[in-house]
Amino acid sequence: MRELKNLDWNDLVDKISNFTTSETAKDEVQKLSNCESEAAAQKSFYQIECAGFILTSGVRPHMESVDLFELWHTRLKKNAVLKPLEIRDVRTFCLESVALKECLDQQSTDWAQDTNSQIMKAIEPLSAIDQLLTPSGDIRMEASERLYSLSKEKDQLAKQIQNQMDRLVKDHQMESMLQDRYVTTREGRWVIPVKGGLKQFVPGVVHGSSQTKQTVYIEPEAVIPMNNRLRQVEIEIEDEIERLLTELSHYFFSLVSDFVRTKSVLQQTDIILAKAQLAILVEAKPCTFSQDTILLNNLFHPLLKVSGKKPITNSIELNQKKSILLLSGPNAGGKTVLLKSIGLAAQMARCGLPICTSEGSSLPFFKDIMTAIGDSQSVDEDLSTFAAHLKLLNSALELKSFDRLILIDEICGSTDPEEGSALAKAFIQKYSENKIFAVITSHLTPLKTGWGEDSAVINGSLEFNTHLGKPTYRYLHGISGDSLALLTAKRVGVNAEVLKAASENLSPLAKKRLIELESIEKVKEDLFKLQESYQKKLAEFENKNKDLEKRIVDFESKKEVELQKTLQKATAKIETEISQIKAGETLDRHRKLQNIKFNLPEIVKGAPVIKANPGNISSSAEFAERFPPGTKVFVPSLNQDGIVQSTPNSKGEVLILSNSLRLQLPWEELKPAQKGSNPTARLARQGGVASASLNNEEKTVDLRGQNVDTALTKLENALDLAVTQQEDRIKIVHGHGSSDILKKSIRNFLSRSVYVKKWKAGGSESGGDGITWVELGLD
Repeated sequence: MRELKNLDWNDLVDKISNFTTSETAKDEVQKLSNCESEAAAQKSFYQIECAGFILTSGVRPHMESVDLFELWHTRLKKNAVLKPLEIRDVRTFCLESVALKECLDQQSTDWAQDTNSQIMKAIEPLSAIDQLLTPSGDIRMEASERLYSLSKEKDQLAKQIQNQMDRLVKDHQMESMLQDRYVTTREGRWVIPVKGGLKQFVPGVVHGSSQTKQTVYIEPEAVIPMNNRLRQVEIEIEDEIERLLTELSHYFFSLVSDFVRTKSVLQQTDIILAKAQLAILVEAKPCTFSQDTILLNNLFHPLLKVSGKKPITNSIELNQKKSILLLSGPNAGGKTVLLKSIGLAAQMARCGLPICTSEGSSLPFFKDIMTAIGDSQSVDEDLSTFAAHLKLLNSALELKSFDRLILIDEICGSTDPEEGSALAKAFIQKYSENKIFAVITSHLTPLKTGWGEDSAVINGSLEFNTHLGKPTYRYLHGISGDSLALLTAKRVGVNAEVLKAASENLSPLAKKRLIELESIEKVKEDLFKLQESYQKKLAEFENKNKDLEKRIVDFESKKEVELQKTLQKATAKIETEISQIKAGETLDRHRKLQNIKFNLPEIVKGAPVIKANPGNISSSAEFAERFPPGTKVFVPSLNQDGIVQSTPNSKGEVLILSNSLRLQLPWEELKPAQKGSNPTARLARQGGVASASLNNEEKTVDLRGQNVDTALTKLENALDLAVTQQEDRIKIVHGHGSSDILKKSIRNFLSRSVYVKKWKAGGSESGGDGITWVELGLD
């Protein structure tokens, strides 16, 4: 997409997709596109905010069963009888549905209630499954009265046959005829090993012999009737199990539409929760949409936050009169990062994602975002870097009106400075006439001056601390910046003799500019200090405002409590008086009651107290209540989750254990955990499900990017391990490889493996043809 090229958008989308718990949701996130309208984007902001409340409560519902949905639902739509393995997948789906409903039940937002109403009531099918299957997928012998009685009869017959056979092998008359004193089975019948030459002396039915013919396996005549009945019982058990599976499958068939609707809800909720996880991680905020203003308060690049860094924030403001920002400043001073930050904020907003700014930010709902960032040369079209750059600048002339945004890095910078400046100025003037928003970076000196008061162009720069010799990444509005090539060269360690020679090669005018630069930088520094002082006072005001709001909430709460106490005391007084009045003193009692009621204080109900956002904690006591020892939190300084080990001490510090590190950190620095606990696992444990049955990661073998020999060796080891651990199925991720060679080799191997019952290529809803599902079992 032209508008997203080199904007780091794909990296941001990848981060969201990594937060999903199902492959189908991951694929949908990769297709993330613009919302249809401003209203749709605002709705998305609201959904993500509501989903954030779930995450900040410490849980993260999983939707892994969505990946397996098509494997069993395709057969269910045809009213086929599901196998126990497929029913176990239905059970996992129901468990995750119930777990999500429980999480949504704890939320009072409209989104939570609406989503909750769309999820099927899975308790009933879950109960039906648990009545037939054990958590591991085996048939319960007590699933029906007939199955239970047949099972008991089978056990009794087996015990009787075993006793009879034991007596036979211990019989002294039989001892000389037996090859060994043990009993075994052949073709489902109990037999004893008889010496080949003596089989005529043992009455019964021969069911085979050893390869050497030295041993013959004979079913003794005495146990034939019992063996016959045992075999008949086993057939009846299989028929009864088939009947129960059929009955359950037909019940599921009546719920087909409920399953489809719930699957869609689970998948979409997985995506919304993943977006909310990113929003919490980068502390993104919803914005409002304006028609002709860009106001980005304390803007920063989200990927800097994701990587664990503390980004410098800058505020950007453009409007109809000043709609084109011309950014200048030193090399490696942060111009491109700021340019991308603005572009990402615009793209995130129109995709319905909260943006990386503080509250109160607004920008248009952009219909087009065009970028010219990085090297755009094209070998196919025989275009140089500069020619490709000009082609992009020219195509940007088609964009008109303030709902279009152009982002250009180093406009016309790869050619002769004089001609490049002339071209760049002409392009900028044309963009101004088209009444669009644009952010343009440049080192070209002629572009920094010559713009009139009525021009749409406003200068801006990134500050450079000349005393320290390094950039501060602070944005200065209305002031152009110098490239400071010599200072940058000095900072990166260029040879001193080269720097000296370069200074001597400067023109007299350039040398004069360098001498004057110090006084200019002093003015910039003073301006920055004023800006910093303003930001500090603004932050203090906001903190005081929050403190005042909290006091109001506390006052309302205390007032409500005191009012309730007063009301209770008055009510108790009335009841006491009533109990003391005798039945005959009716008039006197009435008078007393009237007096009491007259003297009651007037109870005035206060306005309902609005609870604060659960993600905002205002005191150490509230933190201790929300995150007691043993709960998970996110540690920004480590960029990973940790476990709370203590309540905040007198200094407000909390002991945190993260991997093997023990840290004492202020509670204000800690955030809700990135990886909340999975409520489905708790439900599964209540039902007796082993955790492995829900861990799809243990069942996935990723062979992408490997050669055939290495991949097949890894696959063989994975199959051995899966069979040892009694897995029923594994998922193989192989992609397509060069000319599908890897995929074909893997599937040929699976077709020959003794461990594999069958394999099936992933469909469009279960991972695509780059995935193969394998059902295991030794026949």
